[in-house]
Formats: sequence, structure tokens, C-alpha cells
Amino acid sequence: MPHIRPFRRSDRHQVTEVVNAHIAALVPGWAVSTAVLLAQLEADPGQYVTDPWVQTRETLVVVEDSRVVGAAHLRCYRNSPDVGSDYRGSGEIAWLVCWPGHADAASALVAAALRVIESWGARRVFADGDLPTPATVGIPDCWPHLAESLTEAGFRSRVDAVEMLYAGGIETLPTPDASVPEDVRRSVGAHGVRFALGDGGTDLGCLEVIADCTRGGTLLRLAGWAEVAELDLPAGEDARTALLGSAADWLRMGGVANLFIALGDEDVEEAEYLEGLGWRRLATLRRGWERVI
Repeated sequence: MPHIRPFRRSDRHQVTEVVNAHIAALVPGWAVSTAVLLAQLEADPGQYVTDPWVQTRETLVVVEDSRVVGAAHLRCYRNSPDVGSDYRGSGEIAWLVCWPGHADAASALVAAALRVIESWGARRVFADGDLPTPATVGIPDCWPHLAESLTEAGFRSRVDAVEMLYAGGIETLPTPDASVPEDVRRSVGAHGVRFALGDGGTDLGCLEVIADCTRGGTLLRLAGWAEVAELDLPAGEDARTALLGSAADWLRMGGVANLFIALGDEDVEEAEYLEGLGWRRLATLRRGWERVI
């Protein structure tokens, strides 16, 4: 019989193990330390906009035969004017993990999470997969047991909030030919390092990357990865080679081996181009889960 109780510090290693199993199913080789996971239970600096809005946090675990088989981290947002309208007074299952084969435990965990959130007086209830990595957003299709538990509890994802996660090696990016003029400018962007193709007037295309996915060394298993935060492909193969090749040369000097990007349904051209380079689609991410009953 599943037993639900608040998280204890002594649970930290078992919870980290099941969390990392879910992360590794999404991106090969990724994992977070116990210290990183514990820090997220107290505050989430990666969510610099929404985290200051949080009023209450709680983490639950589900235990079967003395083993922690799942956990859920909950947040409640303040009902005040400085909080974004969608978040104001709402509750959230920020993330949920559970070993497959424990459907009853997962269902009991979701039900307990909802009781806690309802006791906070939340007007709306959301769910996400916000584990402390840059790629764990929404519920990916490689976590079908979690999608099933949320669906059974009345959650539905937004049909317009679907992303595809792609990844590829730095060696897949084209190498500029010396005969191809390279008018690529590098600068600080809104998220990371920005590479823009053009003469300084109107950009013909751009690529912006977050070159350090370790977040200053706290996520050590993400070393060598970079996130493509923005991709606007220029027209023409030579222009694309100039832009992406210049970025690849720069990233390679910094030890980047792999890149990933989340694309929406509308990013058909970008998806086809990356697939043509040999990039692999890792997962389909469904976001915007909300309880509708």
C-alpha cells in the first residue's frame, strides 16, 4: 500500500536516483547532483521571473516497502497584483517522478499533491516537468507513465504547447569554405552568445547559444553541451554555412561537443535542416498541463 509523506533529508539519495533516471531518459548522460536537487526544493534561481512569486513550497514522497518510489515538488503562487495573471493564486505540481510499474503509487502521489494544493486555496492547478536542467520542461513522450497519471487525475496539456527536442554533435555543423565571405558578427545576446549574419544593418540570420549548460559548474554532467536559444536560418546554403560554421568554430574552442534546441510545430524549416545535418529528435515535449475537471 503506497504511503505518502513529506520529503525528509534522508530521502535525498533515493529521490535523486529516480529524478536522474527521468533526466537520462530525455538526454543521454545527463544527471544532477543531490545538492542541486535539494537547492531547487528551497528556491529555483533558474526561474528568475516566476520563482519570486512563490509563496509556499512542499515536496512529497511516496513509499512502498520502505523504498521511495516517487516524489512530487509543489509550489503555490501569491495572489497579489505583482504576480503574473496566469500564476496569480495558482498551484503547481512543478515536477513529478515515479518509477514505472508503480501506477498505484503515482496515482496516490498525484492525489495527495492535489489535496495539498487545494488546501492552499489555489484557483487553478498546473503541472510541469521542471526538474533542474535546461531541457526538462513539460512532460516528454519518454515519460508515458507520468503523462498517464496526470491524465487520469484530470490534467490536459495545451494543444498549442508542443515542442520537439533535437540534439546533435558539434561536428555535424557545416565548415565554412575559405571562398565563402563570412560577415558574421559575435555579440552578447539576450540569453547567451549571439552570432548574426549581415552588415550591421538588417540581420540576414542569427544563432544564439547558451554555451555553458553547467550553470557555472553546478551541473557537471552537462559539461560539453550548449543550448541553441534562438535560430533564424538565412536563405541560401552558403549563408547558412557561414553562420553556423562560424558559431561552431567558436564553440569548439570552448570545448562544446553537443548542442540541443527545442523547436515548436511552426519551426518546420529549422527541423528539416537540422535533421538533414544528422541531428536526432530526442523527444516531444507537451507543456501547459492544467487540471480541467
